[in-house]
Amino acid sequence: MKHIIIVGCGKIGKGLALELSSKENVTIIDKSLKVLDSLGDDFNGKKIWGDVLDMDVLEEAGVEKADTTFLLTGNDNLNLVVGKATKRKYGTKKVILQVNDVAKKKAFQEEGLTIVNRTYLIVEVLKKCI
Repeated sequence: MKHIIIVGCGKIGKGLALELSSKENVTIIDKSLKVLDSLGDDFNGKKIWGDVLDMDVLEEAGVEKADTTFLLTGNDNLNLVVGKATKRKYGTKKVILQVNDVAKKKAFQEEGLTIVNRTYLIVEVLKKCI
């Protein structure tokens, strides 16, 4: 069973957490207790209410043993800072970031981080529909 950390419990984070928690060891972190509570009874993982910039929060989530960390906050800079920390300090194998600003993509990739951009993905899917 893989240990997966998800930072950000918005639509994507919530959907991913619900989907993965049935088969993997999932921990989700968010600054909003209300949003974490919205996961409901279908979520079979650990919820952490806290600020991910606090390294104690990451350590409580088990970042040192994480196979994959998803950074899905709406803040590109926050995703980059935390992504770098998890990769450099804790050696997380896979760090996947949601990035909204395509111009930042190159800087993020140079850090060895996997970048996912919604606009780019939708454009690629639509092109394949032709």
